[in-house]
Amino acid sequence: MALNICALNICAGRLPGERTGSLVIAALVGLALLVAAPIGASAQQSAPQEGVQLGEDVFSDVQKEAIGEVIRDYLIANPQLMLEVMDALDAYESIAEREQQRVIINANRDALERDGVSYVAGNPEGSITVIEFFDYRCPYCKQTADDMQKLIETTDDVRLVLKELPILGPDSTVASQAAIAAVPQGKYLPFHFALLRSEGKLDREKVMEIAEDVGLDVDRLARDMESARVEAIIDNNRALAREVGVRGTPAFIIGDELVPGAAPLEALEARIEAVRDAS
Repeated sequence: MALNICALNICAGRLPGERTGSLVIAALVGLALLVAAPIGASAQQSAPQEGVQLGEDVFSDVQKEAIGEVIRDYLIANPQLMLEVMDALDAYESIAEREQQRVIINANRDALERDGVSYVAGNPEGSITVIEFFDYRCPYCKQTADDMQKLIETTDDVRLVLKELPILGPDSTVASQAAIAAVPQGKYLPFHFALLRSEGKLDREKVMEIAEDVGLDVDRLARDMESARVEAIIDNNRALAREVGVRGTPAFIIGDELVPGAAPLEALEARIEAVRDAS
């Protein structure tokens, strides 16, 4: 099933398939040794045991060729084995990646939850923190806007940390700059939801029109948008997203788990409830 997420091309390192491919090769080597064991055992039994040292090649060229033929014939006769190996390796890799991601999230907990600059909706003193990375032009972020508003209106222990992550071009950056610059004027949240609910092109002119509609001082907003502080917040959000493995918008972090894509409200609430139960 496709994930409702706007892709973010900031991830470094190998593609998932490259690592899986390497693991498949390792699995085949293991299979080779398993199938070859009886042959190897015969070779060792026929050879003086005191002459066999760890690391020596105990198989002759003829035996190696025979082993290769056995494995080739076995795989041809049982092609489904490769699918089973791939599935098992994918599952193993997913578990390992999730665990590594938990470690990284916990290592960046303060930057994620309490950086001192991100707007916190809901209950700022709430015991459960939900972090959302979003882009105002992302259609899937727009899709989740009503759910996010409902979440903060119907829960009294959730603090929603909103992190602008403009990834869809210059207009996205302008919208994020304006939203961050609106915080000192005390109009962030209505401006935030108005931007997300806007339809059509979201260029600078439209952003300023929305800002005026929600009661912002647009002249002050225009000046504040160009500040080094606003630029630093966006740069830091991008670096943090890269660090914790966010690959697109929207992306949510609840507890020590990253929830990518436009997850339904029920799924987010279930994760929140799990965090409540664990605390």
